[in-house]
This record gives sequence, structure tokens and C-alpha cells, in this order.
Amino acid sequence: MAIAEPIFQKGAVRRSTDMTTFVTVGNATQPFSRLIDAIGRIAGGLPQPVVVQHGSTPVRFDGTVARRFIDMLEFEELVARAHVLIMHAGAGSVIHAVRAGKVPVIMPRRVERGEHVDNHQVEFAVALASTGKVVVALEVDELEEAVRRAIARQSGFQRWEPSSLLVALVQERLQKYAAQR
Repeated sequence: MAIAEPIFQKGAVRRSTDMTTFVTVGNATQPFSRLIDAIGRIAGGLPQPVVVQHGSTPVRFDGTVARRFIDMLEFEELVARAHVLIMHAGAGSVIHAVRAGKVPVIMPRRVERGEHVDNHQVEFAVALASTGKVVVALEVDELEEAVRRAIARQSGFQRWEPSSLLVALVQERLQKYAAQR
């Protein structure tokens, strides 16, 4: 999956000091090595700097600004400044990104890989993908192309307030998983 060339072709995009990539895995206690390792492979082709909020997942590569946790004010600032957003499929993170007028790439944490306690993020990501507001990468080898698609969609994207359908979807999923406990 290593990028042979940058995702942004030389001269195709005007670079500015505000251009950055923000990656967040959220605050779950389970590691999300699958996403962090994938970022390590493609970081050189992403808008710089690449800021990674890695939580309990170790970052084993150079070339990024690695932060274990980020407070909400800084999170919102990084989301607003980022040209590329790559994140776990946590409802709060995704809603912040879309409300800020971004098209995030989301990779859901998966229970069968020890990344979360259940698969609510997979269900949420699949449901949200149908709205066109996000680009989903279920597997590592889909991440690079997902970033390209998100960049292409971003130019025509408008700020968005979550619809009652999305709110109902999140509420339904949370109630379902709460009842299973």
C-alpha cells in the first residue's frame, strides 16, 4: 500500500501554511494500530504537517506530530484547519468534521480485530456513507484511494447540520448496544 507518489501531484494544488492533515483515533482504550500503521505508510504523500491524535496506540514512525490526547478546543481547531481528515468512525468526531464543512475519511474500529468492544462504528460508517458526507475505508488498502475521493468531494461540499435521520440512527445504535450490556 505504500504510496509511490504524493496524493497531491506537484503543482496540482496551491499549498498554503494552513494546509494540514489531521488524524484521530478517539479516546477508546483499545489500540487502533491498523489505522496508525496505515498512516505511517502514506504520511509522506499527505498535506503537511500530519497531526496524529493516537490515544493508546503507539506511533512507531517519524514524520508526524504525534499527540496522545487533544482537548476539545484544539480538536475543533485542527478539524477546521485540516485539508484532509482521517478518523475513526466515532459519532462525535464525524459529526464535528461534517459540521465544519469537511468530508472526512473514516475507518471504523472493529471488534474482531480487538479495536473496540462491538461493531457499532462499522454500522455507523456504512449508514453514513450512504449520505455522501463521508468516505469510508473499511480496510487499510482502501485508505489511499479514500483520501483521494474525499479531496475530490471536498471542493463542492457545504457545511451540514445532522439530519433527524442521522440523529435517529445514532440514537438507535446507542440504545441497541446499551441494551446488550
